Amino acid sequence: MFAIPPYGLGFPSGTAQSNYYPGGNLSEEEISSISKLLELEGLYPENTRISKQGDLNYTVHVASVQSSKPPSISLDPGRTVQIVAGDHATELASICSELSLAATYAANDIQKDFLSAYIDSFRTGSLDKYRDSLRLWVKDKAPRVENIFGFVEPYRDPYGIRAEFEGLVAIADDEETRLLGKLVDNSATFIRRLPWAVGETNGGKGPFEKSLFEPPDFSSIHCWFKTFFFFSNG
Repeated sequence: MFAIPPYGLGFPSGTAQSNYYPGGNLSEEEISSISKLLELEGLYPENTRISKQGDLNYTVHVASVQSSKPPSISLDPGRTVQIVAGDHATELASICSELSLAATYAANDIQKDFLSAYIDSFRTGSLDKYRDSLRLWVKDKAPRVENIFGFVEPYRDPYGIRAEFEGLVAIADDEETRLLGKLVDNSATFIRRLPWAVGETNGGKGPFEKSLFEPPDFSSIHCWFKTFFFFSNG
């Protein structure tokens, strides 16, 4: 009753905790060893958590709707790691259901395709599928409705690689986007006013700028819905 719990986020210890590593009995060395093993096995870590059973057995929990329990992998002689899919299955099933409904309102085929890839990734736990969704997402130029979904926020993992799930939906502001477009249209003028843009080097842009400025695709957006599902940190 009078025990003082850890009040900080960090590697499990007497003064810190992280639900990326539930149980609180994992050392930084163990976390590092398992993360390197996953890398060797070609498994991405962003949607995973790690727990320890006893002294020699570990479980890597993969966030997905589908569940699986494949054979264990040897970490080193005497220690094994089992990769188990199905972590946060209930929450991800609900997200997939809502994304399926959202796809019926997609503005074009690219949006339908990346929403489908989102769903495949969340159902299976495959981060290769998630990377496929992002390759499609960047092709959707100047969308009226912008979005971000997935395990993309690694800031609270003490090891710096496991991520929380973020969901964001935003509406583009046409007038503000038009004003920012004027800034981009005059970028060559502003670049030549930077402190290092001296003399005639690189057409007056200085030594650090590209000879041809390539403006990014951009929109000024107003966030309509944003949430962080702290699946991994409670």
